[in-house]
Amino acid sequence: MVAADPHHQRALDLGRHNAERTTPRYRSILLHWLARRLRRPRRVTSEPLPPVEHGQVSITWGGHATVLIRYHRLTVLTDPMLARSVKGVRRETAPGFGAEAAASANLVLVSHGSGDHLDVGTLARVQRSATVVVPQRTAPLVSPLGFARLVELAVGESFEHRGLTIEATPVRHGDRDHPAVSYVLRGDGPSIYFCGASGYFEGFARIGARHRPDLALLPIAGYWPPSFRERHMSPLDALYAFEDLRARLMVPIGYGTFALSYEKMHDPERWMAELVKSRSLQAYVASLRPGESRVFVVPPESADDDEDDDLGSDRDGGRGGGSGAEPRSPGALGAGA
Repeated sequence: MVAADPHHQRALDLGRHNAERTTPRYRSILLHWLARRLRRPRRVTSEPLPPVEHGQVSITWGGHATVLIRYHRLTVLTDPMLARSVKGVRRETAPGFGAEAAASANLVLVSHGSGDHLDVGTLARVQRSATVVVPQRTAPLVSPLGFARLVELAVGESFEHRGLTIEATPVRHGDRDHPAVSYVLRGDGPSIYFCGASGYFEGFARIGARHRPDLALLPIAGYWPPSFRERHMSPLDALYAFEDLRARLMVPIGYGTFALSYEKMHDPERWMAELVKSRSLQAYVASLRPGESRVFVVPPESADDDEDDDLGSDRDGGRGGGSGAEPRSPGALGAGA
């Protein structure tokens, strides 16, 4: 008798739980887009960027998949997109930080060449001495800007930049002509997994077995209609991915900025909050507002890998407790929807 594939069963469970939930959605996305053209993006409060010491990393969410990752002597910008629209779809929430913060980046990581992940106008504001990392066959979109170093990484390839090791890892997104990747970062601070866009797939478990990152930055929007889950994740999908990655703490991203699917803009954030509350996951999920920063420290070495390790996260850069522990045992995140 052939043993059942555990991932296949998890995927079936996810499909069932997602289908059981009633998703608030727009009757007409076109009418929503037209209405948004008459309104300005919702304002946000951008906090001053906190200081970062050795062994720490600061995460600042700019909206969508745009994140500022700051180490003691290195600033990383992911998926630069601060523009007011993408392909005619207007931004609904203002960026969490401005061009000046983006310009400070020494390293830029692009997960996909589509306009909502790579805005050439935003990238053009970054200092030309920066290094830009892109998936295969994406360099022609960036090379005219004249950055000091432009690197194409295929899945499994890595390179080192100023003490930070970056490895490209697989996602379920993109296609042969327009590849997409995620990245694992290891340097002077907690290790980080950054995913700009992906559907849930067995690759998360492989990445987790190899890297077991401290922080997982995972997108949680783009899940309606159900066919969109081939390339995007719901909040529940993202929690399954977080568990597969064996990460200590999840930071949700990729929501509340552009209406690129039919679920209502508020739904990913509210659904994630419901899941966190119902499963008592407050110590495992750190939700940020656009413009909000949080500083994390390297967890202490543990003699037992099953023990909880504190990432020491707080908003002021100190060593507060309770914001970064090992995820629950397999299956604890996936019961119910």
